[in-house]
Amino acid sequence: MRPPRTAAAPPRSRRATLPGEPDLRRGSPEDRGGRMRSRDRSRSGGPSPLRWQKKERPDLARGARRALERVTMGERALLIVNPAAGQRHAEDGDLAECVRLLIAAGFEIDRRETGADGPTSADLAKAGVAEGFPVVIVAGGDGTVAPAAAALLETNATLGILPFGSYMNIANGLGIPLKPIDAARVIAERRVKRADAGEVAGKVFFETCGIGLDADAFGAARLAERRRWRPAFRRVVRWATASPQRVDITVDGKTERHRVLQILIVNSPYYGWAFPVVPKADMTDGLLDVAIFPRKGRLDLIRWMIEIWRHGRPGKPPRLLQGKVIDIASPESVPVHADGQIAGRLPVTVRCCEGALRVFA
Repeated sequence: MRPPRTAAAPPRSRRATLPGEPDLRRGSPEDRGGRMRSRDRSRSGGPSPLRWQKKERPDLARGARRALERVTMGERALLIVNPAAGQRHAEDGDLAECVRLLIAAGFEIDRRETGADGPTSADLAKAGVAEGFPVVIVAGGDGTVAPAAAALLETNATLGILPFGSYMNIANGLGIPLKPIDAARVIAERRVKRADAGEVAGKVFFETCGIGLDADAFGAARLAERRRWRPAFRRVVRWATASPQRVDITVDGKTERHRVLQILIVNSPYYGWAFPVVPKADMTDGLLDVAIFPRKGRLDLIRWMIEIWRHGRPGKPPRLLQGKVIDIASPESVPVHADGQIAGRLPVTVRCCEGALRVFA
């Protein structure tokens, strides 16, 4: 005769399973040979907090195991992963190892991925802020990091960067190691910096606002991506035939007049293919650096970029100014971009958003 049934036990908290990690729940589907449960909240339909049991982990070092035993409820962290990001500085298995280090440091990881058709890193970061995540960690390149960082400006959430991109100008400019596992250790230390951002025409930039030739090149590339070949070709022609323009540059109330082909307003020292355009630029000093290239023709600018590429520093430096508010005007219709996003034409006002981003660095 079978014993009478008892009331069902209350459901246990769900826990996200990490890549390459055995599931720690008793009687889980994995213990019975079932499929691993997805850690992506968008597919699981609900939150997946990580609650560690005091259990031996043969795959972790003794120190990390003791740290896990001390953690019963850690700090919630949203991990945004771009699965299509380049991995110039990463090796196979680095992401899984980064997650293990962060969990050992007391973070509860909720992993979500970007996709070609959405969501974007900005969408996920905004959702993280709305859900009260105090930490948002991004694993990807600058194209993934920057939109997420923009969504975190002037919030209480702190950004962590795991460099899984090609050049990582933002991480490099903040002094974050370019090896993902080393960057994870920086996050684990929880040392927070207040980083600046730039703003022009309603667009945020963390690297560079470019005016002139630079903006025409980015504009042609963006139009080509959308298969708008005719306007893209016009941009290329304008880039190839442009002549220096007269511009008035006002930095914190002081005005200079120059004839230039290009002006760069930089927040990070690194630009484009990790070129140190303004090596002494500081992303935490509350100022933007204005690099002016007066009386330089197109060939002069190309030689200048080649000099940086070959030697890691500019030969003859441009004229440099610093300030919080930069007004630039011209009688000509000169294009402007912000980290590759077209931001209109002159005149514009560029502002430094001092300390607007909390970041582990």
